[in-house]
Amino acid sequence: MEPTSNFGSWEIKTIDIHNFLDLPDTRSSDNVVESPRFKCFGHLWRLEVHPGGDSDSKEDGWVSMFIRNLSDEKITINGKIVVLLADGSKSMWSNNFEKGEFGKYGITKHNESTMGFDIVKRATLIESPSEYFVNGALKIQVQMRLSNIYDNMNIFKDDETSDLAFDLKGEIILAHKCIIKSKAKDFYVMCEGYNQTSPMPIMDVAIDIFEIMLKSLYGGDVYPEEWNEHSEAILKAASKYGFTALESEADVWCAKSLNFTVDNVISKFMEADGNNHARVKAAAKEFIMDHKEEVVASESLNRLYESKELTIEVMQALASEDGKKRKRES
Repeated sequence: MEPTSNFGSWEIKTIDIHNFLDLPDTRSSDNVVESPRFKCFGHLWRLEVHPGGDSDSKEDGWVSMFIRNLSDEKITINGKIVVLLADGSKSMWSNNFEKGEFGKYGITKHNESTMGFDIVKRATLIESPSEYFVNGALKIQVQMRLSNIYDNMNIFKDDETSDLAFDLKGEIILAHKCIIKSKAKDFYVMCEGYNQTSPMPIMDVAIDIFEIMLKSLYGGDVYPEEWNEHSEAILKAASKYGFTALESEADVWCAKSLNFTVDNVISKFMEADGNNHARVKAAAKEFIMDHKEEVVASESLNRLYESKELTIEVMQALASEDGKKRKRES
């Protein structure tokens, strides 16, 4: 089992269910495979997989999966269980939960310390083994973050209580000034003069990105797959419109997911420096160190010379790396 990864406020665990096709396919609560214990947010957990379905499954043929809290303290978690494809990417088979209340293990009723779902039809996996299995193992990803029990998602885009609207090239999204004022004060100032009948135009952000941004103000989750696909777009939009908390988290995700190349790394390094995106800047610098010969020989280096301070910073880092290399070789 891979170690727990931490990205922003998410903790992610990837678990292998070995020899899945050899496991019993009968529907039963006793027919269960338990993962090794893992730790998230100070609690011990395990994934429990019923390869033929739990006794409470909607019908035969499902694979059911449960997350169990093994600690003696209750906790409220938002999360998701995802079946991964053989190449490590996410399949369409998943289920998520919000404000999942996990009771104390061994103290509360047996089912109060767990939460689970019917995730995928067993036949779907069997019919495409090369798509889902790696050496006979089915890979499951568990995504978890602490739940904000005081979120305002119940009024997100609510037309009865909203007093502000945004126009994204003809698509209208409703919001509440009080939420924006409490969570993104700079953006609140930009919204002055607009209301529900006179929408604020947002012309440079895609509607799905803007909905993610607004949702974050209401306490809603941005899931890892959304970060992996949209982190750079979220970072740019959050930076421009003053979504400070979201910008900080996007900086973490971008540092992990940005596709640096010899041609673009200098531009991204300088852009990150100008916007105070420390994680992206550090990741870009690391790429420069790892590909220094190609970067130094590229035309993109000419742009770096526009900033004396950044040129000195990069050259000092390169010189330091060369010094360490000579010392190791001596």
